[in-house]
Amino acid sequence: MKIKKLFAAVLAIVLTLSVTTAADAVFGDVPETHIYRAAIDYCEAKGIVKGTGTNAFMPEASLSRAQLAVIWCRYRNIKDINHRFKDITGLKKYYDNAVIVMNSLGVLRGISDTMFSPESIITREQLAVIIMRTLLLGAADPEAYKQYSDYALISEWARDGISSCINAGVFEGLYDEEYFQPQKAVTRAEVCKLIYNVSLPAYTVTIGTLNGGTITADPSSARPGTLITLTVTPDAGMRLKAGTLKYNDIGISGTTFTMPEEDVLITAEFEAEPVLESIAVTGGPNKTVYEAGQALDLNGLEITASYSDLSASVVTGYTTAPAEGSVLDTEGTITVTVSYTEGSNTKTTDFSVQVNAAQ
Repeated sequence: MKIKKLFAAVLAIVLTLSVTTAADAVFGDVPETHIYRAAIDYCEAKGIVKGTGTNAFMPEASLSRAQLAVIWCRYRNIKDINHRFKDITGLKKYYDNAVIVMNSLGVLRGISDTMFSPESIITREQLAVIIMRTLLLGAADPEAYKQYSDYALISEWARDGISSCINAGVFEGLYDEEYFQPQKAVTRAEVCKLIYNVSLPAYTVTIGTLNGGTITADPSSARPGTLITLTVTPDAGMRLKAGTLKYNDIGISGTTFTMPEEDVLITAEFEAEPVLESIAVTGGPNKTVYEAGQALDLNGLEITASYSDLSASVVTGYTTAPAEGSVLDTEGTITVTVSYTEGSNTKTTDFSVQVNAAQ
């Protein structure tokens, strides 16, 4: 009786659900910056995954076949707890019932007719096949798996599963790198991202009407929590007007934002680049008096450019005649001409230095 009570207590702890919001830190080892944070929070809130200890999730730990069976039952809303019939022998391990259910459904089979190997890891290619069987996916392009540079390493039996997942967008933000690494272990965080992908709807990013430039979004369709990167390309002579890049009228800092739970409209304004109107010496060189035969030293020289929008900025990249380092061998007042070019627009100014006879 004590053993049964102890088992029941342990089982209750394993199945405890702690619902939270995405803004709260559910697990201490899953920081807000974790790439799959939104997916892990979603799966935890739905009771699909549990922690591995006090405030811990171990997101990078490999996923075993037994663990996947239990998680998959929860994801598919299939009861995965032991029965309570007093006259029927109880199943002993937390994963027994889930393994039996997954096998009977043909989703997660044994490694042979008589062995399941519960502690063996789930590989990426195995997971792809499980997803295909679960969602009854078909491969619109059966050779989609060849998008990976290491496609030759993918087992033949897994190719349709991987192609199906690619075609269905299941791997969005997950296995979309150059290499698939088919035999690599699936992590606890990755299975959360996958469940998140197939559970939540994807929303679209639409670019509004623009004048003076173009904007593209990558990806252009995504699920909530996905990082969207915008590429802003002004037309010649134009620039993005500060503070005008927005999604759904919300200002974007930089060129990235996190996809909300709704379709997004990107808006922005472009304006003409200011035209260079003049340059001026706003800080003379440290050395202005020379003896004949000394080299021109421009240290300390500051050149400021003025523009058509009344703005001004200190510039570099100008040239001088005579050039810095030139030997000044003519006595008297020497005029140094400064030239600065932006695009096809060149402006000049000058200043003077005094050259005295050598002592």
